[in-house]
Amino acid sequence: MKFAKDPYWKKSGFYTISQRVTNILFGFGSFYLLVRILTKADFGAWALYITVTSLIEIARNGLVQNALIKFATSSEKKDYPTIINSALVLNVITTVFSIAILFSIAGFLSKIWSVPQLAFILYLYTITTLLLLPASQLNGVQQANLDFKGVFYTSFVRQGLFFILVLVIWFTNYPIELYQLAVIQILGAFFGSLTCFLFAKKYLHYSKSINWDWVKKLFNYGKFVFGTNISAMVFNGLDQMIIGIMINPVAVAFYNTVLRIINAFEVPLSSISAMVFPQSSKRSVEQGKEAVKYLYERSVGLLIGMIIPVVIGTLLFAKEIIWIIAGEKYFDAIPILQVAIFIALFMPYQRQFGVIMDSIGKAKVNFITILITTLINIITDYLFISAFGVIGAAYGTLSAMMIAFVFTQIILHKEVKTNPLNTFIYAWKFYTDCMRMVSSKLLKT
Repeated sequence: MKFAKDPYWKKSGFYTISQRVTNILFGFGSFYLLVRILTKADFGAWALYITVTSLIEIARNGLVQNALIKFATSSEKKDYPTIINSALVLNVITTVFSIAILFSIAGFLSKIWSVPQLAFILYLYTITTLLLLPASQLNGVQQANLDFKGVFYTSFVRQGLFFILVLVIWFTNYPIELYQLAVIQILGAFFGSLTCFLFAKKYLHYSKSINWDWVKKLFNYGKFVFGTNISAMVFNGLDQMIIGIMINPVAVAFYNTVLRIINAFEVPLSSISAMVFPQSSKRSVEQGKEAVKYLYERSVGLLIGMIIPVVIGTLLFAKEIIWIIAGEKYFDAIPILQVAIFIALFMPYQRQFGVIMDSIGKAKVNFITILITTLINIITDYLFISAFGVIGAAYGTLSAMMIAFVFTQIILHKEVKTNPLNTFIYAWKFYTDCMRMVSSKLLKT
């Protein structure tokens, strides 16, 4: 069960890590340019827009993709076309529902955040979310077949196109408006979905009729993942939402700068999660909870081993990091970063907890846990922001993460007998393996 020796982990790991790396690079590149192109107020408004649209996108994918992957990998082959067909029906219903939600809340959000242009660009995003329907469906189909190649290229085309066009805007000094950035997203969604179809068409085996029992079955599983993803996205964007209400969009711009740095940890987190979920789902059926326990402790240990040196480096060079990515005008974000970086230490435990709960059929437990954590975070954010201003959002989220860590470890121990201390053993093994590999290379040289 060694990760490095398993062909699945090598191939899927290459594409999933490549996808996350390119997403971070394109995302950071776009951020680096936009933070210099836009005013602080406009950049704060754009950050709020991204928070809302990411919530819609991730929530929809959670309802459809996880259920599709779960049942397509664990059900009989004869049910495969029916599952794919049912997932498509559910995807269409969810897309229509999300568009209706956007139209109903756009004006309200624009008012409470004092961002007049926000409503219009949210209306434009309804086109984007419609164009992303095929990609959402087909990405799930590919992952259900343990194929991550098309998922990588779809993301590469979509995110890369946005970055290239923003780069052109920066070079030409074009006075870009926020609605034009939303139009660029529409183009990315179109070409991304087209790319996804080219890679996934070989897996398309739809049934001729709609099996509503399977639609209901997928929904009953996916609704908790859907709720979990909404709660998780609200949790991730909660700080910015509350800052936007309690302070202003300029303060959101400062905090978003810090979040961009924290989001760099999404590369290993998302990559490992994407690989662990289908394997954990499969092994929980074939090998039992002992295999799931191993996957959790090993994956978290690997992530902790990667994150600790970065946390230390960020604490030591916070000023230099802010200067490089955003410039001197964002130096007020330095103390926020020095607090928020500790959140990264708890991220692997929380992320892999969700993966394990979903894979063993405990999606409801995961949903309730995230929901409770989000409610705690609302309270802690309000209290700390009221007392300390923008930096209070970092204190609030860190406090909520620490509380969540305690009760998620209790749940995991009850379900699969995990021990959080074992993650540090695997983290230490990660360091010794790295040192052994380096020394071996040096000796050969």
